[in-house]
Amino acid sequence: MRKQLKAILIIIPVLIALGITLTFVLPYFKQPDQPPTSKGLVYIYVHSSIYSGLTPEIQQYETDVSNQGYDTKVINWTSAIVATLKQNLTNAYPLGLKGAVFIGNIPHAMVDMWGQYASDFYYMDLDGQWDDIFPPDGMPEAHSNGTGDMYPEIWIGRINPSSLNNVNITQAYKDYFARNHAYRMGTLTRPHKALLYIDDSWSQWYDEYLSNFTAYSDVDCFWDNSTTTPANYLNNLTQNYEFVQLLVHSTQQDHYFGIGNPPSEGYVNYTNILNTNTTPLFYNLFACSACDFTTSNNLGTQYLFSNSSLAVIGSTRTGGMNMYQSFYDELNNGKIFGEALKTWFRDPNYGPYGPWWSHQYSMGMTILGDPLLTI
Repeated sequence: MRKQLKAILIIIPVLIALGITLTFVLPYFKQPDQPPTSKGLVYIYVHSSIYSGLTPEIQQYETDVSNQGYDTKVINWTSAIVATLKQNLTNAYPLGLKGAVFIGNIPHAMVDMWGQYASDFYYMDLDGQWDDIFPPDGMPEAHSNGTGDMYPEIWIGRINPSSLNNVNITQAYKDYFARNHAYRMGTLTRPHKALLYIDDSWSQWYDEYLSNFTAYSDVDCFWDNSTTTPANYLNNLTQNYEFVQLLVHSTQQDHYFGIGNPPSEGYVNYTNILNTNTTPLFYNLFACSACDFTTSNNLGTQYLFSNSSLAVIGSTRTGGMNMYQSFYDELNNGKIFGEALKTWFRDPNYGPYGPWWSHQYSMGMTILGDPLLTI
């Protein structure tokens, strides 16, 4: 009995010591968790009319997106049929598609809801239902949940200078992709500083717009009605800002400063943007129809292909991104522009289906430029 007790007393400390040893040693032999191999799939559609002339630029861009952690597929696109493109995107979604970049004259969908206008949201919402009721003209008049919901599953961005008649189109592409690569490599930079420019119709809410601009702590805010003029705005575009958030009345080709029509303080048109040495990299235009890329010399495209610009957010119709905190929260957290726009669409308070904004004013939201960039 004494021998058994002695053996037990010897074995117990040994087992305790062994347990402690294994606790510290085994983790070193455990296979570490593997990082995700990919952030998802990105389709890069390049229109066949420009594909061969931009081969080096497209190859570099694909490499840059791959280095960002995405799987990529470059598609030499020829079809002008919207339904064919929508089906191509829908088929890719189960494969992990996160979004698509349209380079060149990739077909755009037209919808007939509160007016007729181009809507990239049609491509973004893959499981909602779009009904072309009457007349059956290829432009849906109704949008509902269908088999899924009315929110976007993917993001879309467009890179296409062909609506401009004041630039060399091929050179505009080459210059854009050169600065896109430079930004990604850290050789095109700006101080992390923004311009918030609020014209007269929204100036009384300047403090709310400023507090919602959460991606930047260093913000110059212009909101006084006597100060927000065309000349002052254009002068600010030559300053060293990274981002511009603009709230102003607009058409496709003109910003209207002041009150009334004609505007009491004058216009800024696409030619003014062309002839100004603009320095910002990114713009969010709460400016009706300014990003209607189907219109010749539209402001959004002019901003994008002027000097240093990389991305322009705005609407192809009346409206824009109102009460935008969820969008800027995402950018502040390092999300790409495409994901930030998707999040804003789902904002239960200020997104297109929230109580403070309206579905109709959001259907034309689009990204002109690279949706894969971050600030």
